[in-house]
Amino acid sequence: MTSQGGTTRDASVMERLHARIEWAESENDNAFNSALLKARALRLARPRGALADVPTGLDALICTIGAERYAVPLTYLSEVMPLGNWTPVPGQPQYLLGVTNLRGEIRPVIDLHSLLGLEPLATAGRGWVIFIRADGAEIGLRVDGVERIAGLDGSKLTKPHETGNGLPQRFVAGISPETLILLDIAQILALDVLNDSKADARRAS
Repeated sequence: MTSQGGTTRDASVMERLHARIEWAESENDNAFNSALLKARALRLARPRGALADVPTGLDALICTIGAERYAVPLTYLSEVMPLGNWTPVPGQPQYLLGVTNLRGEIRPVIDLHSLLGLEPLATAGRGWVIFIRADGAEIGLRVDGVERIAGLDGSKLTKPHETGNGLPQRFVAGISPETLILLDIAQILALDVLNDSKADARRAS
């Protein structure tokens, strides 16, 4: 069972996700169809704003990158939206997709396909952006799809070095028995390319 504060936060995240899904549907952009179908099915499966029961432990947003499923801890999550327009930044690492506008602020967006060394799916479409925030820094993570909020049992996670799955160990906090991959968000936020974003946050504080 989640705490009252955790349940309120989870419901708020899902409300924002529902709103973004409805906005994308109104845009009639075929590039979002695959992600929208999955999200719509989840939305119709339970009353609006309601959440499935999750076990005690880490609450996370489940997303897809390529053929794999990944988890992003809700403690870092600030926004979820379909990928819109972005601007490439010359001279930056390949994993930096570019920058985009979020609530009037410029935010970097990282392509997790490139960061994790994964091949993008030909049918993935434009995808979604999961914005994460910590210590004043806020960045976007480009993923193929978003699914649901679920609870993870940290005691059952396998350490990356024990799996031999070829993923960069630095960015993987653990892997569940169902092969759900928990991302190490702290390590992603520590990337050098984010220094400018952190500096901007410090100047604004």
